Amino acid sequence: MTRSDRKRRGRRTSRRRDTGRGAGPARRRERARRARWRPLWALLGLFGLGVVATFLSSRRIRPMDEWQELLQDEEVPPQRREPFPSTSLEVAGPAGVLHVEDGGSGGLPVLFVHGLGGSCGQWRHQLAHLRRARRALALDLRGHGRSAAAEEGEHGSGEYGISELADDVAAVADDLGLARFVLVGHSLGAAVAVEVAGREAERVAGLVLVDPNGDQTEIPRRELADFLAALAAEPRDEMRWYFKQILVGAAPQTAEEVLADLEATPGEALVSSLESSFSYSPLPSLEAYREHGGGPVLSVISDMNTLPYSLHNLVEDLPVRLVAGTSHWLMLDRPDELNAALDAVLGRLEAPAGVAVT
Repeated sequence: MTRSDRKRRGRRTSRRRDTGRGAGPARRRERARRARWRPLWALLGLFGLGVVATFLSSRRIRPMDEWQELLQDEEVPPQRREPFPSTSLEVAGPAGVLHVEDGGSGGLPVLFVHGLGGSCGQWRHQLAHLRRARRALALDLRGHGRSAAAEEGEHGSGEYGISELADDVAAVADDLGLARFVLVGHSLGAAVAVEVAGREAERVAGLVLVDPNGDQTEIPRRELADFLAALAAEPRDEMRWYFKQILVGAAPQTAEEVLADLEATPGEALVSSLESSFSYSPLPSLEAYREHGGGPVLSVISDMNTLPYSLHNLVEDLPVRLVAGTSHWLMLDRPDELNAALDAVLGRLEAPAGVAVT
C-alpha cells in the first residue's frame, strides 16, 4: 500500500468515526460546552445541598418518620439507640423571637419548659433520652437563653407574667404543629405548664411538674416585702444569693451552669417573672385541666419542696415522687431518676387499651 493510499484510508476512518458519534464538529463543540459547565454544575449541587440544609433548619421543620428509619435501627432497643439529632429553630412568639431545640420523631411529643433564670439546655439529659423513641422539644422563654427579651409595647416594657410566658409555650406548640403533647415544667416553668394545660386540656396529654412552684399566694405579703424591696434594688445580687440557697446538694457543674444561665438573664425578666409568681395560684388551672379531661399529672420533687403551700400538700390526690438528696435542679443532678419518671408517665399514656400500667 502506497503512502497516498494510507492517507486516504485514514481520512475515511476518521469520517466514519465522527459519523458514528453524531454530528462531527457540532458534537465536539457540545462536548466542550458541557466540559466547561461541569464545574458549575458541581457548585450548583453544593448550593442545592445548602438550600436543603437551610430549609431543614428553618422554623417550619417537621422531623419525619422516614428520617428515623434511616438513622435508627428498629431492631435496636430504644434505650440503646443513638439520640435523634437536635435542630435549633426560631419561632415568632407573641413578644419576640423564641429559640427552640427540636429533635426526634414518633411517639407522643414532649415539650419542656425551664424555670426562672434558666434555659432549654438544662433539659439536655431528658431530650437525649427521649429522642431515641419520640419527638422532644425545649424552648427558651422570652428573655431567657437565646430567646429575645420582651419587646417594648405601647403600655411600656414587655410582660413576663405567668400568663404571658404561657403564651410563649402555646405559640411554639402552634407553630410546630403539636396537636397533642406532654408538658414538662420545672419550678416557675411548672406553673407556666399548668397555666397552658388549664387553657388547652384537650391538647396536653399529660403533665410532669419538676420541683414545681406551689401556691405562692399563700405566703403572707409581709414576709415578702423585704425580699421584694431588695430584689428591686439589686436584682442580680439578690437572685444569685437566693439561687445559691437552693443549689445546696448540687454537683459543681450543675451549680456553675445554673448560675451562668442566671447571669445571662436580664434583670427585668427575673424581677417581673418572680413578682408574677407570687400573685399566681396554679390551683384553678390545675382543676380546670383535670375537670376537662386532662391526662395524668405527676409532681417530682426535691427535699426542699415540703412547704405548706407546696402543690402536693394542697392537692390531696396529686401523685408525687421524691428524689432525695439533690438540689432544686434535679433534672441535671439526677437525670436517670427523672427520666424513669417520664418513661412511666409516657408508658401509661401509650399503653394499649385494657393494659394496666403502674
